[in-house]
Amino acid sequence: MNTDYIVKKHHNVPQNGFDQQVLADEALLVRKDIVSALYATGGGHYGGCLSVVDILVALYRCSLRVFPEQPEHPDRDRLILSKGHAAIALYAMLRRLGFFDWPLETYASFESALEGHPDMRSVPGVDFSTGSLGQGLSVGLGMALALASKAPQVWVILGDGECQEGQVWEAAMLASSCKLSNLHAVIDCNGHQEWGHAAISRDGTPVPPVAELAAKWNAFGWSVIECDGHDLGTLARTFTPPAAPQYSLPTVTLCHTIKGRGVPLIESDPRRFHCTSVTRDEHAVMIETLRLK
Repeated sequence: MNTDYIVKKHHNVPQNGFDQQVLADEALLVRKDIVSALYATGGGHYGGCLSVVDILVALYRCSLRVFPEQPEHPDRDRLILSKGHAAIALYAMLRRLGFFDWPLETYASFESALEGHPDMRSVPGVDFSTGSLGQGLSVGLGMALALASKAPQVWVILGDGECQEGQVWEAAMLASSCKLSNLHAVIDCNGHQEWGHAAISRDGTPVPPVAELAAKWNAFGWSVIECDGHDLGTLARTFTPPAAPQYSLPTVTLCHTIKGRGVPLIESDPRRFHCTSVTRDEHAVMIETLRLK
């Protein structure tokens, strides 16, 4: 058996302490899982999947209360991957948690449960089907309203390009009006998207998909946190909600990330690797980069 794919089967109950090296090792293996699966299936969204890995590892290992043996446990926290094109990253994490043991190499293949975008009807641990950008926060808002008097927390992961969608801001406005402190948005701010904005301005400076993102969320009444989206220690601490929130506000964490994180070949050309296939030689270079040190 390939030891990289050994599944850790246990209830994931958040602990006060965490081993940052253990988290880093797992993040590296999740990246390897992603790269291997995408190569086996003929390609996919390399960049945005790799940028969100550390966010997923920190959330699932240090914050979310989930029950792999009872995926629909009523007391579980909910996670919605609104940027559904990063599905293989979510699948790789759920597999390591023990929600299923199907080979990731079947991803996006005909009749595979591991569809190109998350399907709550097919994959244990997927709390909502996503893919049409902009809808995840609205669904998370509804879940948070339904769970407002209970313990579970609701987390929604969005892309920064996705925040161009008007529906995101409609949900944001209502969530703050309802004072939903159990609703948490996490933005994967990797600074790139396939279409919709010029990555470089005329004076040569990078242009984010949405300018002044922190100020916008603050203006919509959210508690705003900004952090390094690849610093696992910071992420683990940031994603631990206080038992008694100081303010009755939803929280958004702007995670500044690098598209293609962990694979220099992808980091160097984020536009190409938004969604593409790679050669055998390129794949070999990627896997060599991701060897567990």
